[in-house]
Amino acid sequence: MSEDRARILNMLAEGKINAEEAERLLDALDTRTAAAPAAPVPGRSAIKGDPTPVINALPKFLHVLVDGDAGEKVNVKVPLALVRSGLKLTSLIPPQAMEQLNSQMAENGMSIDFNNFKPEDIDELIEALREMEINVDGANGEKVRVYAE
Repeated sequence: MSEDRARILNMLAEGKINAEEAERLLDALDTRTAAAPAAPVPGRSAIKGDPTPVINALPKFLHVLVDGDAGEKVNVKVPLALVRSGLKLTSLIPPQAMEQLNSQMAENGMSIDFNNFKPEDIDELIEALREMEINVDGANGEKVRVYAE
């Protein structure tokens, strides 16, 4: 991990900056270190309604939208930079604590081994989210939509 990235994550962990500011700084670092432009991504645009495609833009947010049958609405927008930063911070967790974390996750039905996460896997996961969209229509009229943008 670069010194600049570590500094940004440190500021986030210490509460000196918020997740949105950390995302902007990490994006700026990525832009500065990008080697060559990639092929355009059809159908994706930086501005809603703008037909111009964005050049290889990874999703920045995971959205969860819920419309309840009684008019309740939930709109959650999670910055993927926060997910990326959080997964990278798992490398700082002591092995004993990591074993306990994995054990607790397994007890609650989530068989995830955080020891196997690598930084390069995170970008691959975020790339895969680009095409993900989940729509659920409940029996009582509830609607759930999960997508990345």
